[in-house]
Parts: sequence; structure tokens; C-alpha cells
Amino acid sequence: MTAQLLALALTAAFPQASAPPYARAESLLVAGELAAARELLEPHVNRNDPDVGALTLLGRVHLAWPTVGRWAAWDLLERAARMDPDNPEPRYWQLRVGLALRGDDGERLMRDALYHLWELDPDYRDSWEIWQYEMYHSAARLRRIDSILARRAGDPAADWRRAQLLAEAGRYEEADELLAGLIAGGRDDAPVWALRAQCAFEQGDVERGQPYYDEALARAASDSTHLLWHQVEGIAAPEEKARYISTTPEDRARFFRAFWARREPDVTSRENERVAEHFIRLAHVRSWYQLEHPQAMYHRSPLYRSIFSPSAGGIHRTVANITTGWHDAPLYDAATGTDTSSALARIRDRTSYVDVRDVPEPDSSTQYRRHRLDGRGLMYLRFGEPKRRFTRGLELEVWHYEFGDRLAQVVFVEMNGDMLMYPTRWTELHNATLMLERDSSSVESTLDADAWVATFRGAERGKQLVYVGAAPPSGTVALWDHEWSEVARVSGTSPFVLQASSGRHQVAVDLRTDDGFGRLREPVVVPYLWMRRASLSSILVGPVGDTAFTREDVARAMPATKRLPAADTLALYTEIYELPADSLGRARYEVEYAFVPERGGQRVTIRFDRQVRAAPVIAERIRLLPGEVPPGEYRIIVTVRDRVRYGLVWSTLVNVEFR
Repeated sequence: MTAQLLALALTAAFPQASAPPYARAESLLVAGELAAARELLEPHVNRNDPDVGALTLLGRVHLAWPTVGRWAAWDLLERAARMDPDNPEPRYWQLRVGLALRGDDGERLMRDALYHLWELDPDYRDSWEIWQYEMYHSAARLRRIDSILARRAGDPAADWRRAQLLAEAGRYEEADELLAGLIAGGRDDAPVWALRAQCAFEQGDVERGQPYYDEALARAASDSTHLLWHQVEGIAAPEEKARYISTTPEDRARFFRAFWARREPDVTSRENERVAEHFIRLAHVRSWYQLEHPQAMYHRSPLYRSIFSPSAGGIHRTVANITTGWHDAPLYDAATGTDTSSALARIRDRTSYVDVRDVPEPDSSTQYRRHRLDGRGLMYLRFGEPKRRFTRGLELEVWHYEFGDRLAQVVFVEMNGDMLMYPTRWTELHNATLMLERDSSSVESTLDADAWVATFRGAERGKQLVYVGAAPPSGTVALWDHEWSEVARVSGTSPFVLQASSGRHQVAVDLRTDDGFGRLREPVVVPYLWMRRASLSSILVGPVGDTAFTREDVARAMPATKRLPAADTLALYTEIYELPADSLGRARYEVEYAFVPERGGQRVTIRFDRQVRAAPVIAERIRLLPGEVPPGEYRIIVTVRDRVRYGLVWSTLVNVEFR
């Protein structure tokens, strides 16, 4: 765009700069011609009665001046603000001056400008976003801003902002009262309900919080502020962050329901405990682990981070001294490629000393700044209270988390006034990197649980029956589809029977006894068993005394561990679908049961020729006598050879052990 066209456009966009010199200066500023803009404006500023528009524009020119112009910009904008105290524009640009200055001085200037600006207009431009993501939220600042907004009681915009501040300050009842008033006044969108839910959850009131949250999700398409996302972004995995960016407003509700379904820690209960737990953790980290210096250059400059770091040797020695006897281990085996973490790929080949600048920020801005949390806050939000803590004064903390039989050690060191992660060796870097991409509930699994899954054709066309055998036998089984929409949930005793369409699913098996709680999560592929050609169901095997056994008999007898007594007579059951009939209405086939050793040994094969009345479903079963198959671990492969059209089908059951 030419300078003339730009000037015309800016004249229309900025009426306060509509005089020709100002329009020209504005166009030069936008074009980066700072010296020319300054030369044009200074005569209008240096006269006895300078114009507010000229002062503001010249202040903006100095603000854009590399490095040296920010204090001059502040002074010019202060003059403009004093000349026209009802004009919010100079105060807004003072806020921008503080943002550009960074550090403690910048933070102080931002605070002062924000107070003056919100006295005039609490919803001016992007001032709220600057407050939310660029400034330290001390209790004193929350009180001051609340007092400013309280003077505008009844203004929906001010009431909404104030409700957010009150919720952050832990004044939940006052915040909820304002939010209820906004809803009664006609603002019935997702952000209002999401904040009401947060207030309830953070108080531990799930009975109110969950219905409020459901209301928010039902209106997720209206969440133009992305508050629902900002509430959970701190625990999102990289793939979830990428998926949210591409999610349409209409699909947001489904996205968030899937987000929480992936994290449901106990399907035996009515509510998803992970939701309330997350908000309780969120309140805790806001109070205890808020980032106090978000304006520090450390959080914006990779070069700065590469230069300023603590003494490596001293930190290493101190950590070694206070954690003697504890040895952390990699949470996942990177060498075998069993983990697909995007962050891990960036550090897989690192063998030299590394520090916090590698965890795990490829861009210029740290996670600390983006979430306004120090390193402890980032970890606590994802994993909760550590099992153990070690401290040395105010400058070093070591946290231990246990994941099954593995210990993960996270080291925090005071830098720029905040406690930030500081891995002292490769294992700590490895684990911290992975932990910043995962999260977990504090609902612990205390029992060893086992389960098997088998699929059969259902009564309704296109549907399959999913059998789940489990030990301990009492509990709940839930099934989600590939988009994490819940398909079925059944409570009772093993075997559990659910109905599902074909495709990729996730199964949750949660079991309870008087002694504790056991949890299993596994992906499951449900095959399509309604094809017009012959197919086989899964195989069931278990000790059954009755010779006329049914599918349910074997399912009840099949142990969840798939360890079977070799000394007992065992029943094997499978179903054959859509075997063709000959001219006499008979199905003729050969069935082969192959027991293939997993760890060496002799394969055992048993064959039968069958001739039965043709039907859509044929129950195929045998009894395995003691001694027919030696003790050991086997894969059982059932192969059916159709003697009418000479087709071939087979099914496999893996890791059965005869003992």
C-alpha cells in the first residue's frame, strides 16, 4: 500500500489523528519510518499548547524506537493523559510501554497504567488479555482492580471481568452471585457457565459444579473467549493442543467430553473425579506457585536463557547430597522407540549436560509464562502432590513422583525470582519432558487387575457383543469409540457384556473389593462380524464340567489371567458366521485347533471334520482332555476350512497358559 493510501485509511480509522500532519505521521509510524514521523510531530508537541493527539502519536513513535525510546514514550504519554484525563488512549499506550520495557520496571509501569486505564474503560482494546497473561496477579492487585470494577456495578462487561477476578481471588460466592445475575440478564453463554463450574469445583462442590460444567459444554460453540480451553490447557497433551486448534466451534463440546473421558480415573463412580480434581489443583497452584516475574527476559529470549543459569556443579552436588539412596529411572525406554513423545524426539540423542532451557520449549516463550506458573506449578497441576519433597532454603527443591515401580525426580532451582525446572542429568530431563506432556489422577490403583476381551455377533444387525472377563470380578466396564464418545457402561460381576459397532475402541475396567481398587485401560479393536462371507468370533476357553456348555458357561469359567489348569478338562468355544450351505442345506467344514508354543516346544494340532445344519451362526466347541496339551504358554489358533466353497477363516487367542 502506498503511503498516500495508507494515510487515507488511517485517517478514517483514527479520527483523533484526522488532521493531515497526524494522518501522515500515523502512516509513517506504521511503515516504520520513525525518524520522519518524529520530525513531523515534534513541532506540534514543542509549542505552548501541544495537542493530545500529537503527544500520543509521538509517544508511540518513541515506543517503536529501538531500545532507547521507552522512557521518553512514557513521559509523552503521561503529558497526554494529564491533558485529557477522560481519554483512555494514552493510558493504553503506557500499558504497552511497560510491556515493551520488561523486567520489574516494566511490570510497575504496566500496573500503574492499567489502574488508570480501567478507571476509564475496563474493556479497552486488549488490556484484559495483557493483564491475564503478562502480569503478576498479587492479592493486592486483585483487590485494587476489584474496587475499580465495583464502581461500575450493573455494567455487564464490568460485572463479567469482576467475576473472573473474584473467582481468582477465591471469593467464590461473590463471583457466583455476579455470574447468576449475568445469566438472568440474558448472558447465557459458555464462559459464564464455565466460570460458575470452576467456582463450584474449586470449593469441592461437585453436585453444583458438574451440572454447571455440562451447561458450559452444551454451549461450547459460543465460547469466543476460549475460556473452556484456557481452563484445561495446562494439562493438555501436545496432540490435544494441535487438535483443539483445528476443532470447529460446533465440535468443541465433543472435544472436551473426549478430553475428560481419556482421563476418567474410576468408571465405577457416577462422576468423573478428574474434572473436580483438576480445578482444585488449579486453585492450589494459583495460590502457591504463580509465576511472580512473567516480564523477566528469561521467559522470552532463548539467548538470555543460554547465558543466565545457575552454577551447574553446585546444583549437582546439592541434589546428590539430599537425595542419597534414591535413583530415578527413565519412565519410558527411549532406546527401543516405545515412546512417541514429540518432546522426547528433540532430546533423544542428547548425552551432554543440559539445563532448563531444553525443557521443552522450541520457541522463544516458556511454558512458565504461557501458564503464569513456576515449574512446581506446572508439575503440580499435572500430577498433584509429590510423594516426597526435599528443600534447601529458598533456592532449591527436589520432588519425587512414583509411577508404578519407577521413581521420577524433578529438580527446581530459583532463577529470576521464580522456581524453575533444572534437570541435572539426562534421566531427569527425559522424565520432566515426558511429564510435561502427560497428567494423572490421584485416584490410585491399589489392586492387581486382569481382564480379557472377546467379541461375538450381537442380536442387532451391525452390532457386536463385547465380553470382558475380569478379576477381581466386581466393578464397572466402560467402552468408548475412537472419538472417545461413550458407547456403553456396565456394572456388576464378570463377565461383563457390552454392545458396540465395529472399529477402534478404548475399554476401561475398574474393579473394587473390600481391600481396594484396580484399574485397567486398553485399546480394543471390535471386528465387523456381519459380513456375507464366513468369519469367526473370538475364542473362549475355561474349565467347564457340563458337556452341553454354552458361550456364557465358558465365559464365566474363563479366568481373567488366562492361566488354565492343565489337569482339568477344558472347554473351547467359538462361533462361525455365514458358512455357506450345500444343496442339502448342510454346512461342511474342517476345523483345526493349533496350540503354538510361545517359548519353544512342540506344536499340538487337533482337527475335526464337521457336517451340521447350515445357519447364520454355528457354535463350534470341543473339550480338551488333561494331558492333550503339555503345560506351557500357547497361542491358540482356530482355522476353519469351508468344504462347500473352499474358503478359509481363522481366529487367534494370544498368551494362554496351561499350568
